[in-house]
Amino acid sequence: MTLIPKDWLPACSMKRVICHWTAGGYKATSLDRAHYHILIEDDGKLVRGTHSIADNVSTADGVYAAHTAKCNTGSIGVSVCCMAGAQASPFQPGPFPMTQKQWETMAKVVAELCLFYQIPVTPQTVLGHGEVETALGIPQHGKWDPMVLPWAPEMSRTQVGNLLRALVQRAMLGDEPPEQPSSATLSIEGKTFPVVMLNETATVAIRPLAEGLGWSIISATGGQVKVNANGKMLTLASTLVGGKGHVACRDLANALELPIEWDAATRTITVG
Repeated sequence: MTLIPKDWLPACSMKRVICHWTAGGYKATSLDRAHYHILIEDDGKLVRGTHSIADNVSTADGVYAAHTAKCNTGSIGVSVCCMAGAQASPFQPGPFPMTQKQWETMAKVVAELCLFYQIPVTPQTVLGHGEVETALGIPQHGKWDPMVLPWAPEMSRTQVGNLLRALVQRAMLGDEPPEQPSSATLSIEGKTFPVVMLNETATVAIRPLAEGLGWSIISATGGQVKVNANGKMLTLASTLVGGKGHVACRDLANALELPIEWDAATRTITVG
């Protein structure tokens, strides 16, 4: 089921999607609508911004959604309505914390935008406002949205960005993408696990992996799985295949902050 109405998607060329939070309450205001193309309220309802996405093809005329400093040309701005009164350090979410419903809906919205505008999912083309300075080299004066998850504040900004892109890619695949045969294996902590290919992405079933490594699965909801990896908390995007949750091998390596290598001769993916 698509979320974005067709008349919100003008035919034009766009380069990237930048995700934000409004730093306001749970409902979109007229000021919010002036700055973002699509807003997501606390119940997951989408609100259309004042400016068309096409207004940001060029910003030379001054008529566009100004959501990201010096990075509005070719950029679609999507924002969750939340985080008024939030504090970065020490982290305090304030009275309007971003909800998991908003986070999951944002990933689906971005996925639809990427599919329609043929935007590849990379750290330079699908990113949070708080990643723009690092990924694109454009100063953003300390902006950190939406790079902290109130329900998982221990995650680093890098981990949150990687999770966002993984959720977007999962949404682009659909609810249960076709499994592609693979003879590859994943090697981690001296143990091996079979790899399943999903649209050219190497994945591994999370439950057998966790059991084999002595990890524990804390929760698995909304396309995300939270795992205790021997004291290190991981939050990963998951995709159902044959009723089993699978996570991308690269996402796993990124969450563990470990290197990942491919050995073509043995068809082995090694993490660590």
